[in-house]
Amino acid sequence: MVRQKNLTKIDYVASLMGAMMLVCFWLIVATLPDFFFINPVGVNSEIRRAELVLSTIGWLLLSTGAPLCLFLYSAGIHKARKFLPITALWWPISLAISQVTVYILDGAFYLDYLLNYPIFIFTDIILPIFVMMLWHDLRDEKPLVVHEDARDL
Repeated sequence: MVRQKNLTKIDYVASLMGAMMLVCFWLIVATLPDFFFINPVGVNSEIRRAELVLSTIGWLLLSTGAPLCLFLYSAGIHKARKFLPITALWWPISLAISQVTVYILDGAFYLDYLLNYPIFIFTDIILPIFVMMLWHDLRDEKPLVVHEDARDL
């Protein structure tokens, strides 16, 4: 009997990646809570309040929703894969909308936080791209069929 390595099982790899995403993101939140826990009531503008609520939903989806989808996928609920784009893109899209609104209100983008705190390059750019790559790789496809004529090539 040949033992199959766990790293060759897609379900195992998906759950492992979900666990790493969950731990990494929540360690960042625990290290820099002021960047994530913002009171929307403390803002005068109605638009900014709504954006802060949407961005809070976004980072919760990315930090917890994406790993949960991967855990469900690993448990055999493969339909959870279809929610990965929402969990991945809500946060960066809400940040982009927020940046545009701040530019309209204040006349300046506030992107210097990416240089001052480079860990946010991970949460705001790399992790959403990573989740989208996972979503793409976990898609259900028909297996590749090799035609008789192609075998001679």
